[in-house]
Amino acid sequence: MNHQLSQDISRAGLDAAFEADEARKSNLILEARLLREQGRDDEAAAGFARAAQIEESLSRRCLEQGLVEKFFVHRFSAASCWAQAGNFYQAIELCDELLARTDLLVGLRQRIQIYVHTLRVRRAHLREELALETVGD
Repeated sequence: MNHQLSQDISRAGLDAAFEADEARKSNLILEARLLREQGRDDEAAAGFARAAQIEESLSRRCLEQGLVEKFFVHRFSAASCWAQAGNFYQAIELCDELLARTDLLVGLRQRIQIYVHTLRVRRAHLREELALETVGD
Protein backbone atom coordinates (compact mmCIF):
# COMPACT_ATOMS: atom_id res chain seq x y z
CA MET A 1 0.00 0.00 0.00
CA ASN A 2 1.40 3.39 -0.82
CA HIS A 3 2.01 5.93 1.90
CA GLN A 4 -0.51 8.46 0.53
CA LEU A 5 -3.37 5.94 0.65
CA SER A 6 -2.61 4.99 4.24
CA GLN A 7 -2.70 8.67 5.21
CA ASP A 8 -6.16 9.02 3.63
CA ILE A 9 -7.64 6.29 5.83
CA SER A 10 -9.27 7.69 8.94
CA ARG A 11 -7.68 7.04 12.33
CA ALA A 12 -10.36 8.94 14.25
CA GLY A 13 -10.76 7.68 17.80
CA LEU A 14 -7.61 5.57 17.84
CA ASP A 15 -5.36 6.17 20.81
CA ALA A 16 -1.68 5.90 21.68
CA ALA A 17 -2.16 2.28 22.79
CA PHE A 18 -3.46 1.44 19.31
CA GLU A 19 -0.44 3.12 17.74
CA ALA A 20 1.88 1.23 20.08
CA ASP A 21 0.28 -2.07 19.06
CA GLU A 22 0.66 -1.12 15.39
CA ALA A 23 4.35 -0.41 15.95
CA ARG A 24 4.84 -3.67 17.86
CA LYS A 25 3.13 -5.60 15.06
CA SER A 26 5.27 -3.91 12.42
CA ASN A 27 8.43 -4.75 14.34
CA LEU A 28 7.35 -8.38 14.66
CA ILE A 29 6.80 -8.59 10.91
CA LEU A 30 10.20 -7.08 10.17
CA GLU A 31 11.89 -9.41 12.65
CA ALA A 32 10.05 -12.43 11.22
CA ARG A 33 11.14 -11.52 7.69
CA LEU A 34 14.74 -11.26 8.87
CA LEU A 35 14.52 -14.60 10.68
CA ARG A 36 13.09 -16.20 7.55
CA GLU A 37 15.96 -14.80 5.47
CA GLN A 38 18.37 -16.30 8.00
CA GLY A 39 16.74 -19.70 7.58
CA ARG A 40 15.24 -19.63 11.07
CA ASP A 41 11.83 -20.69 9.79
CA ASP A 42 10.24 -21.84 13.05
CA GLU A 43 11.12 -18.59 14.80
CA ALA A 44 9.90 -16.61 11.79
CA ALA A 45 6.59 -18.48 11.77
CA ALA A 46 6.13 -17.76 15.48
CA GLY A 47 6.76 -14.06 14.86
CA PHE A 48 4.29 -13.94 11.98
CA ALA A 49 1.70 -15.71 14.16
CA ARG A 50 2.14 -13.15 16.95
CA ALA A 51 1.82 -10.34 14.40
CA ALA A 52 -1.33 -11.96 12.99
CA GLN A 53 -2.92 -12.06 16.43
CA ILE A 54 -2.16 -8.38 16.94
CA GLU A 55 -3.52 -7.54 13.48
CA GLU A 56 -6.76 -9.35 14.29
CA SER A 57 -7.06 -7.37 17.50
CA LEU A 58 -6.33 -4.11 15.68
CA SER A 59 -8.94 -4.92 13.04
CA ARG A 60 -11.61 -5.60 15.69
CA ARG A 61 -10.80 -2.31 17.41
CA CYS A 62 -11.11 -0.48 14.09
CA LEU A 63 -14.48 -2.06 13.40
CA GLU A 64 -15.69 -1.09 16.88
CA GLN A 65 -14.69 2.51 16.10
CA GLY A 66 -16.50 2.39 12.75
CA LEU A 67 -13.21 2.65 10.81
CA VAL A 68 -14.16 0.18 8.10
CA GLU A 69 -11.32 0.95 5.68
CA LYS A 70 -8.74 0.58 8.42
CA PHE A 71 -10.48 -2.63 9.49
CA PHE A 72 -9.97 -3.98 5.95
CA VAL A 73 -6.28 -3.10 6.00
CA HIS A 74 -5.59 -4.80 9.32
CA ARG A 75 -7.80 -7.82 8.59
CA PHE A 76 -6.09 -8.49 5.26
CA SER A 77 -2.71 -8.01 6.91
CA ALA A 78 -3.74 -10.55 9.56
CA ALA A 79 -4.56 -13.03 6.78
CA SER A 80 -1.18 -12.41 5.19
CA CYS A 81 0.62 -12.89 8.49
CA TRP A 82 -1.22 -16.16 9.14
CA ALA A 83 -0.23 -17.38 5.68
CA GLN A 84 3.40 -16.40 6.33
CA ALA A 85 3.19 -18.36 9.59
CA GLY A 86 2.01 -21.39 7.63
CA ASN A 87 -1.59 -21.32 8.84
CA PHE A 88 -3.41 -21.39 5.50
CA TYR A 89 -6.71 -22.32 7.15
CA GLN A 90 -6.85 -19.14 9.25
CA ALA A 91 -5.61 -16.98 6.38
CA ILE A 92 -8.30 -18.30 4.05
CA GLU A 93 -10.97 -17.89 6.72
CA LEU A 94 -10.09 -14.21 7.14
CA CYS A 95 -10.02 -13.64 3.39
CA ASP A 96 -13.40 -15.35 2.96
CA GLU A 97 -14.77 -13.20 5.76
CA LEU A 98 -13.62 -10.08 3.95
CA LEU A 99 -14.96 -11.28 0.61
CA ALA A 100 -18.39 -11.86 2.17
CA ARG A 101 -18.67 -8.18 3.00
CA THR A 102 -20.71 -6.05 0.62
CA ASP A 103 -18.80 -2.87 1.51
CA LEU A 104 -15.39 -4.16 0.39
CA LEU A 105 -13.80 -1.87 -2.19
CA VAL A 106 -13.59 -3.37 -5.69
CA GLY A 107 -9.79 -3.09 -5.98
CA LEU A 108 -9.22 -4.68 -2.60
CA ARG A 109 -11.81 -7.38 -3.37
CA GLN A 110 -9.89 -8.34 -6.51
CA ARG A 111 -6.58 -8.38 -4.64
CA ILE A 112 -8.02 -10.61 -1.91
CA GLN A 113 -9.63 -12.94 -4.47
CA ILE A 114 -6.28 -13.45 -6.18
CA TYR A 115 -4.52 -13.90 -2.85
CA VAL A 116 -7.00 -16.45 -1.48
CA HIS A 117 -6.89 -18.37 -4.75
CA THR A 118 -3.10 -18.53 -4.46
CA LEU A 119 -3.40 -19.76 -0.87
CA ARG A 120 -5.84 -22.49 -1.89
CA VAL A 121 -3.55 -23.65 -4.70
CA ARG A 122 -0.54 -23.74 -2.38
CA ARG A 123 -2.52 -25.57 0.28
CA ALA A 124 -3.58 -28.17 -2.29
CA HIS A 125 0.05 -28.66 -3.40
CA LEU A 126 1.15 -29.04 0.19
CA ARG A 127 -1.60 -31.57 0.83
CA GLU A 128 -0.46 -33.57 -2.20
CA GLU A 129 3.16 -33.49 -1.09
CA LEU A 130 2.26 -34.57 2.42
CA ALA A 131 0.12 -37.40 1.07
CA LEU A 132 3.06 -38.62 -1.00
CA GLU A 133 5.29 -38.52 2.07
CA THR A 134 2.91 -40.67 4.09
CA VAL A 135 2.58 -43.25 1.30
CA GLY A 136 6.23 -44.17 1.81
CA ASP A 137 5.76 -44.82 5.53
